[in-house]
Amino acid sequence: MNAPCRRRCGEDRGSASVELSLLVPVLVVALVLMVIAGRQVSAALITRDAAAAAARSASLERDAASARTHAYREAGRELEDRGVVCSPFTAVVDASGFEPGGSVEVRVACTVTVVDLGGLGGERTLTATSTSPVDPYREQRP
Repeated sequence: MNAPCRRRCGEDRGSASVELSLLVPVLVVALVLMVIAGRQVSAALITRDAAAAAARSASLERDAASARTHAYREAGRELEDRGVVCSPFTAVVDASGFEPGGSVEVRVACTVTVVDLGGLGGERTLTATSTSPVDPYREQRP
Protein backbone atom coordinates (compact mmCIF):
# COMPACT_ATOMS: atom_id res chain seq x y z
CA MET A 1 0.00 0.00 0.00
CA ASN A 2 2.83 2.43 0.67
CA ALA A 3 4.43 1.99 -2.75
CA PRO A 4 1.41 3.21 -4.81
CA CYS A 5 0.96 6.20 -2.49
CA ARG A 6 4.58 7.20 -2.89
CA ARG A 7 4.33 7.11 -6.67
CA ARG A 8 1.05 9.06 -6.73
CA CYS A 9 2.14 11.61 -4.13
CA GLY A 10 5.48 12.12 -5.84
CA GLU A 11 3.79 13.13 -9.11
CA ASP A 12 2.47 16.36 -7.58
CA ARG A 13 5.83 17.42 -6.26
CA GLY A 14 6.86 20.83 -7.65
CA SER A 15 3.59 21.49 -9.45
CA ALA A 16 2.87 24.58 -7.31
CA SER A 17 6.17 26.12 -8.43
CA VAL A 18 5.35 25.48 -12.08
CA GLU A 19 1.84 26.90 -11.71
CA LEU A 20 3.21 29.99 -9.97
CA SER A 21 5.89 30.53 -12.60
CA LEU A 22 3.19 30.36 -15.30
CA LEU A 23 0.82 32.65 -13.43
CA VAL A 24 3.25 35.46 -12.48
CA PRO A 25 3.80 36.81 -16.05
CA VAL A 26 0.05 36.85 -16.65
CA LEU A 27 -0.49 38.81 -13.44
CA VAL A 28 2.31 41.26 -14.30
CA VAL A 29 0.85 41.90 -17.77
CA ALA A 30 -2.62 42.42 -16.26
CA LEU A 31 -1.18 44.89 -13.73
CA VAL A 32 0.68 46.83 -16.45
CA LEU A 33 -2.49 47.02 -18.58
CA MET A 34 -4.46 48.33 -15.59
CA VAL A 35 -1.85 51.04 -14.98
CA ILE A 36 -1.90 52.08 -18.65
CA ALA A 37 -5.71 52.22 -18.68
CA GLY A 38 -5.71 54.23 -15.45
CA ARG A 39 -3.26 56.79 -16.82
CA GLN A 40 -5.30 57.20 -20.00
CA VAL A 41 -8.51 57.69 -18.05
CA SER A 42 -6.75 60.16 -15.77
CA ALA A 43 -5.51 62.20 -18.76
CA ALA A 44 -9.02 62.25 -20.24
CA LEU A 45 -10.45 63.51 -16.94
CA ILE A 46 -7.76 66.19 -16.68
CA THR A 47 -8.64 67.32 -20.21
CA ARG A 48 -12.30 67.55 -19.17
CA ASP A 49 -11.33 69.59 -16.12
CA ALA A 50 -9.26 71.90 -18.32
CA ALA A 51 -12.25 72.50 -20.58
CA ALA A 52 -14.45 73.29 -17.57
CA ALA A 53 -11.89 75.68 -16.10
CA ALA A 54 -11.47 77.41 -19.46
CA ALA A 55 -15.23 77.81 -19.93
CA ARG A 56 -15.60 79.23 -16.43
CA SER A 57 -12.73 81.64 -16.98
CA ALA A 58 -14.21 82.79 -20.30
CA SER A 59 -17.65 83.36 -18.80
CA LEU A 60 -16.20 85.73 -16.20
CA GLU A 61 -14.72 88.09 -18.78
CA ARG A 62 -16.35 91.30 -20.02
CA ASP A 63 -16.01 90.80 -23.78
CA ALA A 64 -15.68 87.94 -26.26
CA ALA A 65 -12.09 88.73 -27.27
CA SER A 66 -10.75 88.60 -23.73
CA ALA A 67 -12.92 85.54 -23.07
CA ARG A 68 -11.13 83.67 -25.87
CA THR A 69 -7.69 84.74 -24.62
CA HIS A 70 -8.35 83.84 -20.99
CA ALA A 71 -9.98 80.52 -21.88
CA TYR A 72 -6.98 79.43 -23.93
CA ARG A 73 -4.56 80.47 -21.18
CA GLU A 74 -6.58 78.77 -18.44
CA ALA A 75 -6.89 75.48 -20.34
CA GLY A 76 -3.14 75.41 -21.01
CA ARG A 77 -2.36 76.24 -17.41
CA GLU A 78 -4.67 73.52 -16.10
CA LEU A 79 -3.14 70.87 -18.35
CA GLU A 80 0.40 71.95 -17.48
CA ASP A 81 -0.28 72.08 -13.73
CA ARG A 82 -1.72 68.57 -13.79
CA GLY A 83 1.22 67.13 -15.77
CA VAL A 84 -0.39 66.43 -19.15
CA VAL A 85 2.00 67.28 -21.99
CA CYS A 86 0.08 68.20 -25.14
CA SER A 87 1.59 68.52 -28.55
CA PRO A 88 -0.38 70.15 -30.14
CA PHE A 89 -2.96 71.73 -27.88
CA THR A 90 -6.05 73.65 -29.01
CA ALA A 91 -8.84 75.43 -27.20
CA VAL A 92 -11.71 76.59 -29.39
CA VAL A 93 -14.01 79.11 -27.72
CA ASP A 94 -17.54 79.60 -29.00
CA ALA A 95 -18.47 83.03 -27.68
CA SER A 96 -21.45 83.52 -30.00
CA GLY A 97 -23.76 83.51 -26.98
CA PHE A 98 -21.54 85.83 -24.96
CA GLU A 99 -24.14 88.12 -23.45
CA PRO A 100 -25.83 88.30 -20.05
CA GLY A 101 -27.85 85.11 -19.70
CA GLY A 102 -26.02 83.42 -22.58
CA SER A 103 -23.25 80.87 -22.41
CA VAL A 104 -19.70 80.23 -23.50
CA GLU A 105 -18.58 76.86 -24.84
CA VAL A 106 -14.96 75.70 -24.90
CA ARG A 107 -13.66 72.64 -26.72
CA VAL A 108 -10.18 71.49 -25.67
CA ALA A 109 -8.18 69.04 -27.78
CA CYS A 110 -4.90 67.67 -26.49
CA THR A 111 -2.71 65.28 -28.47
CA VAL A 112 -0.50 63.18 -26.21
CA THR A 113 1.95 60.44 -27.00
CA VAL A 114 0.77 57.11 -25.70
CA VAL A 115 4.25 56.52 -24.26
CA ASP A 116 3.57 59.42 -21.86
CA LEU A 117 0.44 57.58 -20.75
CA GLY A 118 2.30 54.33 -20.17
CA GLY A 119 1.58 52.73 -23.56
CA LEU A 120 3.86 51.40 -26.25
CA GLY A 121 3.72 54.18 -28.81
CA GLY A 122 1.58 56.28 -31.10
CA GLU A 123 -0.51 59.32 -30.34
CA ARG A 124 -3.93 59.83 -28.89
CA THR A 125 -6.07 62.95 -29.09
CA LEU A 126 -8.12 63.68 -26.00
CA THR A 127 -11.04 66.07 -26.45
CA ALA A 128 -13.47 67.60 -24.03
CA THR A 129 -16.17 70.24 -24.28
CA SER A 130 -17.63 72.34 -21.50
CA THR A 131 -20.20 75.12 -21.32
CA SER A 132 -20.46 77.83 -18.69
CA PRO A 133 -23.27 80.36 -18.30
CA VAL A 134 -22.63 84.08 -18.46
CA ASP A 135 -24.06 85.90 -15.44
CA PRO A 136 -27.49 87.25 -16.48
CA TYR A 137 -27.38 90.14 -13.99
CA ARG A 138 -24.03 91.68 -14.74
CA GLU A 139 -23.60 94.76 -16.85
CA GLN A 140 -21.39 94.82 -19.88
CA ARG A 141 -18.81 97.58 -19.93
CA PRO A 142 -18.73 99.63 -23.12
